[in-house]
Amino acid sequence: MKGSTKRWLADFSDNQRLLLAWPYRRDVWRDNALPAREVVAELARLVSHYTPVTLLVHPDYQGSVPKKLYDCCSVSVERYDDIWLRDTLPLWFSTQRQTSGIVFQFDGWGGVQAAVECDRALASELSLKLERSLSVCDLVTEGGTFTHNGQGIWLVGLSSIIQRNPSLSKEVIKKKLNDCFSGESLLFFEGALTADETQGHMDNMALFLNENTLIYAVTKDENHPDYTTCKRLAEFIELLPDSIQKVAVPLPKPLRSTRIERESLEQLQTSLNRTEELPLLCSYINVLQTDVLVVVPEFGLPEDAIALSIIREVLPDKTVLSVPARELVLGGGGLHCISHNLPELSDN
Repeated sequence: MKGSTKRWLADFSDNQRLLLAWPYRRDVWRDNALPAREVVAELARLVSHYTPVTLLVHPDYQGSVPKKLYDCCSVSVERYDDIWLRDTLPLWFSTQRQTSGIVFQFDGWGGVQAAVECDRALASELSLKLERSLSVCDLVTEGGTFTHNGQGIWLVGLSSIIQRNPSLSKEVIKKKLNDCFSGESLLFFEGALTADETQGHMDNMALFLNENTLIYAVTKDENHPDYTTCKRLAEFIELLPDSIQKVAVPLPKPLRSTRIERESLEQLQTSLNRTEELPLLCSYINVLQTDVLVVVPEFGLPEDAIALSIIREVLPDKTVLSVPARELVLGGGGLHCISHNLPELSDN
């Protein structure tokens, strides 16, 4: 980083707008995506009080967007396969007054989703519309496997990248990533939470909230299925410099869905078969954030209030709110997964 004009932009960097997408898939979102739409609509309204919001809407579903949403956010008609913008849109960096991005190859999270063509094209189409240059890394991975502090320190979920690139050795993967992020310090964690459909995304385990603060998942329950992974994660986090405040946040045991929550899903070959047996990952690490706001998920658990209190305490200068997020984990992700930050240049 030192002496370089390239600056990687973190979620909490200033002068950004927030991107969300309108749910529509009936094989991922129950009841014709109506409950998920309510969550996204409320989230868009909430965030718009603090940060500009743009809602991506598939052209086939423009008519389903409530008119009142047009009052609080801009709408951009785009083709996409699902709403997980964190994983399909670019990681952004600035060079003097130019903002550019880097994007990876996308395979639907190693086979979780078969419909991928629109998601593969979304980053390039959006960058073209915004007149921003885009480079492509030939590794298969997603944005949620990275978190960084905007000052050169990156945590990388190595396990999911290994799963996506079976023909490559760990050493080759690490070299490719170090080449992509030349000059940055990349720290690789190998491990995944048991209910994580992505098989190891970092944004479920650890996330930078600012350049000097990191939250990470922890459990002291030896009967927790993720006890060993969390113990290894804590040891990994301790490798970070002392200047980084390392904040432990409780990780609940995975939940189960109900028959009612699953019975209206259309079971198609285009997506993972979401049954009652599929565990639900409830991670408070998976937050939505901007430069002034953090939104923490609620799961209807006693840990909800604890997690909210912890994050509020370490971010006294930010607004920290919480919203129900069970609908999102029913679809396989969280608040960080569905959101993406788009830098806005001051001369635009």
